[in-house]
Amino acid sequence: MLWLIIAVLIIIADQAVKYLVVSGMNVGDTAFSILNLFDITYIQNKGAAFSLLSGKLSLLSIISVAFCICAVIYWIKKKPTHPLLCTSITMMFAGAFGNAIDRIFRGFVIDYIQTSFINFPVFNIADIGITVGAILLVVYFIWFDKEDKNADVKN
Repeated sequence: MLWLIIAVLIIIADQAVKYLVVSGMNVGDTAFSILNLFDITYIQNKGAAFSLLSGKLSLLSIISVAFCICAVIYWIKKKPTHPLLCTSITMMFAGAFGNAIDRIFRGFVIDYIQTSFINFPVFNIADIGITVGAILLVVYFIWFDKEDKNADVKN
């Protein structure tokens, strides 16, 4: 239940900030800077990360929804307990869900976090969830998956 609450909070935060950006800014505008590290800039991304597959809205929507469904099925069938694995799945699910909402209801993903210190594509909270979740999943599989499998064999 805790993981579901965390996922919902991430989705709400993502959608709330996107709402504020859309309602208060024009596309391409920069509103303000955070610690001179990040600018809030409104971009409409019609692709995936780095604008890959731009214009493939249907495909990207299907991939996002399919990932969310697979994550839920995995959670129900496998019932993961390792905190790192649970955090990873939760973050990736919430990020995929948040961006799927945009793709399905707006026809594009709202990006708004622009790095001031390096040239990097504009992103959003959902993208952070997907990226951090994927990194945590790799860490889990490299360092902890063997421990979980050994524990399952002993039980």
